[in-house]
Amino acid sequence: MNTQFKRIGLISKPDANDISAPLQALYKLLTNAGIKVYIEPETARHISLSSEQITPLESLAEHCDLIMSIGGDGTLLSAARALVNTNVPLIGINLGTLGFLVDISPEEMGDKIKQILEGKYHEEERIILNTRIIRNNVVIHEQSAFNEVAIHRLKSPGLIDIETYVDEKFVNSQRSDGLIIATPTGSTAYALSGGGPLMSPSLDAIVLVPINPHTLSNRPIVIDGKSEVGIKFSQRDKHKAQLTCDNVILPDVLEGDLVSIKRYENKIRLLHPTDHDFFNILRVKLGWSRAPQA
Repeated sequence: MNTQFKRIGLISKPDANDISAPLQALYKLLTNAGIKVYIEPETARHISLSSEQITPLESLAEHCDLIMSIGGDGTLLSAARALVNTNVPLIGINLGTLGFLVDISPEEMGDKIKQILEGKYHEEERIILNTRIIRNNVVIHEQSAFNEVAIHRLKSPGLIDIETYVDEKFVNSQRSDGLIIATPTGSTAYALSGGGPLMSPSLDAIVLVPINPHTLSNRPIVIDGKSEVGIKFSQRDKHKAQLTCDNVILPDVLEGDLVSIKRYENKIRLLHPTDHDFFNILRVKLGWSRAPQA
């Protein structure tokens, strides 16, 4: 097959029992098309292949011009974070119900993947966030997030005190269970359950969503994607706060720390089948009314 994608990497959901059959079928489809396939170690447990094809997740993109994620949205989030400093595009293949990010099912995988390899696909760019914990003017931890960054109370029934800044300008001080800082991609995840708005995934924007604020007038705010968000946490009542980036837990945030959040200059490139429809996914996932009949 004449395709622009000559080397493809595969990443699967860890410890998934139902992944072997679709993964092997995908591997066979790609190798029959003359494509060199590289696989991260956990995924390689499901396929017999040479050791030179097994590559750590952190360096997988160096060998590939396309990455395929097989699992759910969480698997694709992990893959996206690993690709943040590359320009390698990403495709999501789901193993269960339709996801917001993974939109190719195992049943249609053969046809959809062949079309993409032939150059028939829709590409979109999505922003990803970079989070730094700064203590005494020193960055002590740094982590990326494709969906959201969340600061929330840890093992305490009491509220925490948070100060929020945008581009170093004071926004507000709130007592709440926490705060979600989400990308448009993440607007359909944790931020949605917190009452945040649904955002078109290609927007260059960031949304701040308070978690159970004590003041009911404290509402979600959408800001420019080029903005830098600063968060300070107060331990007035000696409560602890925890910071997470997607499903990654960061070190505890202490009083006096600054959490700095801004987008990466690079964006994540997602490839979809040509019939990809974000609004149809919303209708299916959120149980909205059906599309009008023709």
